[in-house]
Amino acid sequence: MFLWLKLLACGVAFLGQDAFLKGASLAHSTHFSSPGTAPSSPARTSSSAALTARTPSAFGDASADDYNSTSLHSTTSSVNMPASTGISPTLSSTHTIETTTAIPEASCDIINNIEDSENNPEMAEVLLNIPTEDREYIILGDGIDITVSSSNRSVELPKCQIYTVNVKNGKCSDGTSSSFLVPKANEPLQVNNQGNTSARLCWSSSLACANVTVTCNGTLSMYSKNNGICGVLEDLSPNRRYDCIGSIHFNEINVGSQNLIIHTDYGVPGEPENLQIINKTTTGVTVSWTEPRDTSNGPIHGYFVKFFVGGIWFNETKVNTTHYTFDGFETYTNASVSVIPYTINKDNHILEGRNKSCAFVTNAGVPEKVNHVKTILTADNAVEITCKKQRQFGPRAEFKLIWENDEKIENKSKCEFKRENLFYLTNYTFKIFVFNGEYNGPVVVGSIKTRYNSRALIIFLAFMIIVTVIALLLVLYKIYDLHKKKLSNSSEGVNLVAVKDDDKQLLNIEPIPSELLLDTYKRKIADEGRLFLEEFQSIPRVFSKFSIKEAKKSHNQNKNRYIDILPYDHNRVELSEMPGDPGSDYINASYIDGFKEPRKYIAAQGPKDETTDDFWRMIWEQKATIIVMVTRCEEGKRNKCAQYWPSMENGTATYGDIIVKINESKTCPDYVIQKLHITNGRERTAGRDVTHIQFTSWPDHGVPEDPHLLLKLRRRVNALSNFFSGPIVVHCSAGVGRTGTYIGIDAMLEGLDTEGRVDVYGYIVKLRRQRCLMVQSQYILIHQALVEYNQYGETEISLSELHSSLNNLKRKDHPSEPSLLEAEFQRLPSYKGWRTQNTGNRDENKSKNRNANIIPYDFNRVPIRHEEDCSKEGEHDSDESSDEDSDCEESSKYINASFITGYWGPKAMIATQGPLQETISDFWQMVFQRKVKVVVMLTELKEADQELCAQYWGEGKQMHDGIEVQMADINSGPSYTIRAFHVTHLKTKETQKVYQYQYHQWSGCDVPETPKDLVSMILNIKEKLPARPVTEDNRRTRSVPLLVHCCDGSQQTGVFCALMTLLESAEIEEVIDVFQVVKSLRRTRLGMVSSFEQYQFLYDTIASTYPAQNGQIKKNSQQEDKIEFCNEVGKSDQETDLITTDLAPPQPQETEAPEICDGSKAADSTKETEGFTNGPTTAVPT
Repeated sequence: MFLWLKLLACGVAFLGQDAFLKGASLAHSTHFSSPGTAPSSPARTSSSAALTARTPSAFGDASADDYNSTSLHSTTSSVNMPASTGISPTLSSTHTIETTTAIPEASCDIINNIEDSENNPEMAEVLLNIPTEDREYIILGDGIDITVSSSNRSVELPKCQIYTVNVKNGKCSDGTSSSFLVPKANEPLQVNNQGNTSARLCWSSSLACANVTVTCNGTLSMYSKNNGICGVLEDLSPNRRYDCIGSIHFNEINVGSQNLIIHTDYGVPGEPENLQIINKTTTGVTVSWTEPRDTSNGPIHGYFVKFFVGGIWFNETKVNTTHYTFDGFETYTNASVSVIPYTINKDNHILEGRNKSCAFVTNAGVPEKVNHVKTILTADNAVEITCKKQRQFGPRAEFKLIWENDEKIENKSKCEFKRENLFYLTNYTFKIFVFNGEYNGPVVVGSIKTRYNSRALIIFLAFMIIVTVIALLLVLYKIYDLHKKKLSNSSEGVNLVAVKDDDKQLLNIEPIPSELLLDTYKRKIADEGRLFLEEFQSIPRVFSKFSIKEAKKSHNQNKNRYIDILPYDHNRVELSEMPGDPGSDYINASYIDGFKEPRKYIAAQGPKDETTDDFWRMIWEQKATIIVMVTRCEEGKRNKCAQYWPSMENGTATYGDIIVKINESKTCPDYVIQKLHITNGRERTAGRDVTHIQFTSWPDHGVPEDPHLLLKLRRRVNALSNFFSGPIVVHCSAGVGRTGTYIGIDAMLEGLDTEGRVDVYGYIVKLRRQRCLMVQSQYILIHQALVEYNQYGETEISLSELHSSLNNLKRKDHPSEPSLLEAEFQRLPSYKGWRTQNTGNRDENKSKNRNANIIPYDFNRVPIRHEEDCSKEGEHDSDESSDEDSDCEESSKYINASFITGYWGPKAMIATQGPLQETISDFWQMVFQRKVKVVVMLTELKEADQELCAQYWGEGKQMHDGIEVQMADINSGPSYTIRAFHVTHLKTKETQKVYQYQYHQWSGCDVPETPKDLVSMILNIKEKLPARPVTEDNRRTRSVPLLVHCCDGSQQTGVFCALMTLLESAEIEEVIDVFQVVKSLRRTRLGMVSSFEQYQFLYDTIASTYPAQNGQIKKNSQQEDKIEFCNEVGKSDQETDLITTDLAPPQPQETEAPEICDGSKAADSTKETEGFTNGPTTAVPT
């Protein structure tokens, strides 16, 4: 709003002259201008009298004496305020009116008051002072011609113009007066925006007609034209103080001035100084710098530090120090670091300065081991060794190869090594690694075996062909000669000794196609296997036409374990003769043809103490690299075979000229693998590696319960063999029954894969033509193994191939078709009704079953002895044997529980339903009698209103039919709760420590919510279970350390038991077979792993436990959640008072080696009598 000054009429002309009122005009020049123009300098007129106008009241009234001069100037006083307050000082001004008229005798005050128009801000309302004597005034201006009468003394005029007032007919008649319209100057200059290089100054719109000049530090200046209300000071320096003076001019008259202080904002900082690397490691670096040399633009508030590797900037970090350490590079990495200082201005904006960069290389480290080492025989005695480049972590890569024989080091810049003129048919071992200029990488050890001399072999074959042709001609001549003599004897009437023709009793059995194998087996197994029995009994035990003269010689008879199991002369294994030792070429062993490969096997008796030297001499001379032992050294307290290899404690043993060294022994549930190395003390040739695999799951009587065990053994043996291996040596005790079974299964499976059919009968006949009594009581077992293989195939997967195999199993070729994994699950036999369930279905026992559809089979149900039996047992060891279980089945108490086969063998676990209220006592009796160490509870007590399990424990002591149960400790984790109990038999005073693990994340669903927690709990449970070495005593023990239950004892229990078995298999053998594990569980209890979701869960859980990293399988780490029992009192066992449960994977524990015997006794006339059984009790696949 403008308040206008009064127009002062300075002179009234009484001689008919007009009076003029002049408006204010401000004109100036500047860098920039506001819109609008101003008139030229004010016009001046002469008058006989000049009237002095008074200033508006806004500037204060003054007496007439203050304006008597003809040229009066305004004065301005200013009040300076500190710049930091942000408030500009206030100005007050006094203005005068410049006129050119003479002062009349009587002055006329023409202007009374000037104010802003209420209707239009661009207009000013002028109130004229018209005496009563004056009748009218005439106002003339730019386009203005207005007459004002005494009756209307007010008029609105545009601002900032010059007006002339003529007075008519009155006191001031014939006079003129001129005046300037001058705005108020009570609103000062203000600094609205201060940047770092400019400042914006603004003023009130009331000064729009003024010229504003601002001068700072005597040099910088700003000049503003009229009609502008803002101006910009440019070319300022950042972070500076400027003392400025602002001047305000109206029509070149200085009407006011003001002192201003301007502080410019912070500017962009300069680049840092002395950037350098002060410390380096293989994966980290420490950099330091100093602040920029010029900090005049403002303080340094911090620095941005970032690194450049491989074309990418990363790890941009703010720091407020002049050093920074980063650790996260790969070893020996070319990188650079960039440091950028920054300043935060007053608007809280970050101003980044110039960056400073420095390149560096992290320190060298140990290179990776060489990858994909390949050995190729470029000739029979020349080898080429190559490998792929790996990360060298150093300035260069120099590959080094060391041959074990000469320790000569070969250096190459490229991993390609060639060596020629090696010995033929010799094993060479080499070491290869990379040197990166500072460090040697890990050593990779490899070996290669040179081939036969092919040229010499061709010559030898040519010679043999010639010899064979000559021999054939001689044989033909001999046959011709014998035939002629036979005719001659016949004509003369001489009778020859009749030889029994064993072939006449053979049957004509056709080979069985693979698609008819199952139906043929079902047909022949019917009627207690009558057809199988007929076939088997038609095969001669011994083919009498083959002589056994060498075996019957007196000096060889003590070398035979059984006097009537002797090798035929035509295919016996002949050892090299030793001078002066008659019979030194004899050993009870026979060459056996494979499916298509002659002499693929050697079937031998189990070595005796006096034949172990001959046995190892045979291994050396026959170049055998695999020994399959299908017996234990001692079975049923009868010696079956001498231990002919050194123990791990002894390390090395000598057998004649052969030195046997054991390098490794690995114990698995069904077999033990020994890695041996043999050398001949009399020869300078290289030694040879021999693998000894001993099958330990063949029972004393009968055959293995599951033919899959023999298929698994075959897989292990075939994985060890190669093209250069000699014959596979197979032996049991006599070298005929179990030995013939294994050879028969291996050969027939090869025929099934090759031709799609099997001729078991024909091959067994062939076996007995090469060694008597081959396959004694295992004829049906061979058929069952073939059916098992044909129906279900190979389902075992190694951990190294698990992820790729699982992806392939889950893939669907068509959305409507099942995946391979679904098809695999659908092939699983249900085994429903394959065994009797009489005990659980009795009327007196039906109330003890929580689910009428889940009844234990009779053959593997868990019997509970009555109290009097338990009292008697307390007088002697109750762990001697479980044979009595079958004897007291009828008199034992019933509980819905089944023995479950685990990884380490049968009866490894007990699966049972959640106890009913009336079966809690039976439950604790079973726990005590079976010496259960851990109880796994996979359910809650209730779900909604349905009871899933009765609470079979309490806070204090509880009595259950002579069993006292006291809970000693309890501790809860996020996923499961652990309770510790003392279970005491009140009569015998024997106390057992029992742990209960209750898992909480498995309610109302087929699979657990958090598989990782379940795996963690299983690993923790394994620490509580005792080690169970594979011995016959452990197979017969009454102790079952693990009991698992859910609601019905099958749904969650089956998944848990399967997962625990698979985790053991993965850890020990690095293979899993989900199909066979689930199939085995279904044989033991109904309802085990009944849904596809549970089946797939087992695969997925193992895959997540062993994730693939860089193409390798690595066990997933588990977090270590520890649950501590700290309040247990009065422990009766040897455990510590502080029981810690570590949920991390347990450390591998040492397990005892399988039972082996000291040796064998002298041969006698007893042997295993040949019989016939229907094979293992196996359900027919459905």
